[in-house]
Amino acid sequence: MKQLKFFLVLFLTTVFLSISSCSSGSAPSDTIKTAYDLMKSKNFKKVAALYVNHDGEKFSEEEAKKMEGLLEMASKEEFDKKNGLKNIVIDEETISEDGNSAKVKYTVHFKNGDSEKEDAKLIKMNGKWFIKM
Repeated sequence: MKQLKFFLVLFLTTVFLSISSCSSGSAPSDTIKTAYDLMKSKNFKKVAALYVNHDGEKFSEEEAKKMEGLLEMASKEEFDKKNGLKNIVIDEETISEDGNSAKVKYTVHFKNGDSEKEDAKLIKMNGKWFIKM
């Protein structure tokens, strides 16, 4: 019986970790939402992992570290100045015919009442969506 409980706890832990891991989602807009949720929680390393360069290649370790620093700086300047991030609203999502690239238009709402229209280009690699720089 103790073994059954152990395996049940192990199984549930594994399921929980796989669900809560940094996934870029099944849709391009999910990746955008994930990026902002991670920014909100100041997890810049995971945010940086959602970005690729303009050629669609993952960042080197050095480039990823620089990206983390830029994201942290942008977060302080934008989010803190506007009392934090309230939410993201996806306005439009357009996926290419081949299903390997997309454009997402969205609105970032801040807690001070300000909002900003944004758009992002994404690329699908190995079944996951990444934000292009």
